[in-house]
Amino acid sequence: MTIKSLVKKLSLPFYLTKRIGFSKKKYWAIRAGGIVLAFLAAGIVCTCLKPGSFGEFYVQMFMGCFDPTDITIFVDLLVRFSILLLISVILIPPFKMRFWNIGAEGQILVGGLVAGGIAKFAPASLPNIVVLLICLAGAMLASTIWSLIPTIFKAFFNTNETLFTLMMNYIASTLSLMMIYIWVPTGSQNFGALTHGIFPTILGNPGTLAVAFTAVIFAGMYLYITKGKHGYEVTVLGESVDTARYIGINVKKVTIRTMATSGALFGVVGFFIVCAVNQSFSATIVGGQGFTGVLIAWLGHFNPLEVALFAFLSSVMTQGTSRVHMPSSAQFSAICTGVFFFIIIACEFFSSYKISWRHNEKKEASV
Repeated sequence: MTIKSLVKKLSLPFYLTKRIGFSKKKYWAIRAGGIVLAFLAAGIVCTCLKPGSFGEFYVQMFMGCFDPTDITIFVDLLVRFSILLLISVILIPPFKMRFWNIGAEGQILVGGLVAGGIAKFAPASLPNIVVLLICLAGAMLASTIWSLIPTIFKAFFNTNETLFTLMMNYIASTLSLMMIYIWVPTGSQNFGALTHGIFPTILGNPGTLAVAFTAVIFAGMYLYITKGKHGYEVTVLGESVDTARYIGINVKKVTIRTMATSGALFGVVGFFIVCAVNQSFSATIVGGQGFTGVLIAWLGHFNPLEVALFAFLSSVMTQGTSRVHMPSSAQFSAICTGVFFFIIIACEFFSSYKISWRHNEKKEASV
């Protein structure tokens, strides 16, 4: 048996080809089907773990997000959605210019660390609004500096920004643990609830005001990305560095400016999480949302409106499944969210590629 015949015998009966001229209707039909399938899969997972709970699962998941008798549940969803949306949208400009920033988790954590430290040790005589403004300024400054470290190395020494930003997440986490150890003399590692420099509770949730601020920031980011000059420069730089240089764009300047802006906004997110949503600080306070934001930004094709859609669906899945009556709701929610993203990504793949069968080629050749 020759090598050629052996390869032919062992080859798969199908191969993948790139879709050409695929209409938007078909593309969105596949995406919509993937979303439906993802929610259906979550119900199947629930049934496997708790037989006979398929229909009950969807009722509990819906009531866990949109219970008409309890507005605080919907407010909780909006707060969760706003934080995830903000993270995902802030990641769009770096990604559009092909700067693969995987360090959102650490950049947010550093901003939250500074905000939490200021709120904890600020003099009680200072008005709450003054402390909040100082926390915001400190968080933005800290996150900007943290994000500029890998950016400068990338701009001047062409280092790998993916690995650099990823490793800085671990440094930020360890730094947070160290500072909590220093700030909490009892050694309990419990930062404790903040009593000063915190947002007021509105509609049963201290993060309600953060939702309003997020809407303003999102509108500004949308205009920045789609209408502004800086957004245009970022897009050109992402498509071709040589083209950007040819039309007079300063590549280093744009890279540093974009990441500085992104870092400052991640500081705002850290400020919201610490001073509004949780009103406390810990090394795990971001909860992996920085990595989820990376996934959502990619699924949304760096389009703010598409990103908003997937951020909302992810928030519904996470909060809804966490309130389903299961022995371990947190782990169950994590499983369902993972299955959700797995199916969405698979459908995203098949919206770009199609399966071609080899036996069809043989039939066409014989004709």
